[in-house]
Amino acid sequence: MRLGSGKDAMMIRARGRHRFGEEAVPNDLTISRKSGQWYASVTLRVPEAVCARERTDHQHRGVDFGITDWATFDDGATIANPRWMRNELPRLAELQRQRARKRKGSVRYKRLSQQTARLHERIANLRREFLHQTTAALVRNCAVLATEELKTKNMSRSAKGAMDKPGKMVKQKAGLNREILSAGLGMAHQMLAYKAVEAGTRLHVSNTRQLKPSQRCAKCWAIVPKTLAQRMHVCPCGHTMQRDQNSASVVLIDAHTPGMGVAARPKPLARQRAKSKSLTRETPATTSRGV
Repeated sequence: MRLGSGKDAMMIRARGRHRFGEEAVPNDLTISRKSGQWYASVTLRVPEAVCARERTDHQHRGVDFGITDWATFDDGATIANPRWMRNELPRLAELQRQRARKRKGSVRYKRLSQQTARLHERIANLRREFLHQTTAALVRNCAVLATEELKTKNMSRSAKGAMDKPGKMVKQKAGLNREILSAGLGMAHQMLAYKAVEAGTRLHVSNTRQLKPSQRCAKCWAIVPKTLAQRMHVCPCGHTMQRDQNSASVVLIDAHTPGMGVAARPKPLARQRAKSKSLTRETPATTSRGV
């Protein structure tokens, strides 16, 4: 891709292909620079019908997102947590130690800062690619997908406390917060929200505070209090199941049984913002979509 002309011309290598076919028409182009690299973001104008995702199956599944396993389903199947940040922590710590020994503002300091930024960008790219592929596979196979609402901002809140009331187990909570943010659970919910619409999948998001999926029994619907350390659900009614699998079963029952649980939320997920419309004139039959 060539931008400009003469001495000021610049070439940007582009790869990949969009999924909208020949009916897609380029709408606008945004050039940005990040971590010393140039990027081109192309927005396409496509018909509404072309945006639809093909659904190949009609499964009804409940899913519980977590840290030990990234996702646990009501049938016991799991998706492993790739742990991108944990795998790169030794390299990241080494770069930060090297930079701490350099004079701030020097050439070597700036070079190490750039290497650190590129490593963070690599982790973010790996996370985004995994989330896109996994969420696309879920909506492609499911007619109904049930999960619970997650507020990662509250889940990853610091435990430091204040001077007069210091927190407990601050170091352990910091490590847990890092794992929660690295898993990208909030981003996964946002991707599921718009991909489910495109695939015609019903996404049921249960209200966690009202339903309490991790404490409720999927068999008798009673509340069985548990600590985070207790990974097995054992109910006095005799029902015993792995904790996350039981939680996934509860949200699936909630999706299928109006009145027993919490109705699906009619409004978008929290902190989700609608995409701004293009300034160009659009007809009702077309819309602007990113690659």
